[in-house]
Amino acid sequence: MPPPSQAGFAYADPGEVCSRFAAALYSADTRRDAGPGDAYDRAIRYASGTLAGQSPAARRDGRWATWAEHRAYVDAAVEPFVDGLQPFDTAIAARRAVRVTATPLGEDGWRGWTERSLVDCTLRRGGPDGSGWRVTEYEIRQTGLR
Repeated sequence: MPPPSQAGFAYADPGEVCSRFAAALYSADTRRDAGPGDAYDRAIRYASGTLAGQSPAARRDGRWATWAEHRAYVDAAVEPFVDGLQPFDTAIAARRAVRVTATPLGEDGWRGWTERSLVDCTLRRGGPDGSGWRVTEYEIRQTGLR
C-alpha cells in the first residue's frame, strides 16, 4: 500500500525529504495533538509504506504528560549535516543526515530541556512507494541535552 503524501511536494530531493521528515518527527504540540503519535503521523508523509506501518512505538512518550501540563509545543530547528563518510547516492538509494535542536516551550513560560540530535535517514526511490524519494530507515542519535 503506498504511503500518504504531502500535497504539492515533489519528493525530488533526498535532503529535503529527510529534513521534512525530521521536522515532522519533532513537531509535537499538546495544544492541537491528541498525543505524541500525531507527530509521527505527520512524518510518515515522507516515509516509505513499510516505515509508515511501524507507528505504535511513536504513540508512547514519557514526556507527553509534562508537556501537556504546560500546554507545550516543541520549537525545533532542522539543518543539514554533512557526514564526510556518507556513501555516494545511486539511482535508487541515498543517505542524508540533519541536525535537530528541539526545545519544548509551554504557554505558561515553562521551558523544557533542549535536545540536540542527529537524524540519519536512509532513502529510496521507486518501487511501490512511487517515483520520489522516501525515508525507509532512520536513526536518531542524541548529541546533547541542555
